[in-house]
Amino acid sequence: MSLLRAERVTLGYGRTPVVHDVTLDIVEGGVGLIGESGSGKTTLARAFLGLLTPMSGNIWYGNQNLKKADMRRFRGDVQPVFQAEALDPRMRAGASVAEALPRHARHRVPELLEQVGLDPALADRRPHQLSGGQRQRVVIARALAVNPRLLILDEPTSALDVTVQAKILDLLAGLPAGRLLITHNLAVVGRLCRTSHVLFAGRVVESGPTADLLDRPAHPYTLALRDAVPRLGGEPPAARGRAEARPARTGCPFRLRCPMAVAECESAPALRDLDGRRRVACHRAEEVLREPSGRR
Repeated sequence: MSLLRAERVTLGYGRTPVVHDVTLDIVEGGVGLIGESGSGKTTLARAFLGLLTPMSGNIWYGNQNLKKADMRRFRGDVQPVFQAEALDPRMRAGASVAEALPRHARHRVPELLEQVGLDPALADRRPHQLSGGQRQRVVIARALAVNPRLLILDEPTSALDVTVQAKILDLLAGLPAGRLLITHNLAVVGRLCRTSHVLFAGRVVESGPTADLLDRPAHPYTLALRDAVPRLGGEPPAARGRAEARPARTGCPFRLRCPMAVAECESAPALRDLDGRRRVACHRAEEVLREPSGRR
């Protein structure tokens, strides 16, 4: 059984929907939500955290509707890990971690700092006295204080340099808690997630094993994201299609940017089973798969 499940969830702000009819499970092995800014990743994560009520559909916590669940138990099972800037600049690192602990358990602060690779002596420092990587480790230590079953990670390495990113990813990969990773970076999701869901304009356009999505994308948008990852010593990534075009209001939302769009794309594709391993919302997915693997 999945710990969290979205079932035909539509989310919005006011009367404007920004996530449309999404169904997905958060299961063991790490799950990625991939997409550019504005694709609906963080909005969906807010719903999984119980911070946003669906306009339609349901969020399930085990076999309970999240709206009726024991929220004290839920907050212990599911913890967010935001970017390092989420720390209160007025609080020392140790106090930020201790805030998540009952008063009788605050002796665990040094243990938690050590668990994320920090010297307990850093507990007396304020955020501005710590490096970006150290601040991110404090955020992770605070989330681990309640022994969660699932961490919801919102771009946890986006503000860090490459070497520090690698250390944080190694740390996260070694933790016992499950992971829901929100990112636009396919290189990061490949390290932490067994399965992934690609969102564009608030819709899931491709889902399946992360290795399959990275090796042989079946949706042109997944392909564009994969090919946008720079390679050391290689040519700069080239934009595919009209990268500046807004999502189409009718038909396939990606069609105005898609280099493979045809007349058929004026009708909206359903999210369908493709090869028994993944689902894709694209009329031309089989043709995308037939292209040679590797960089296009």
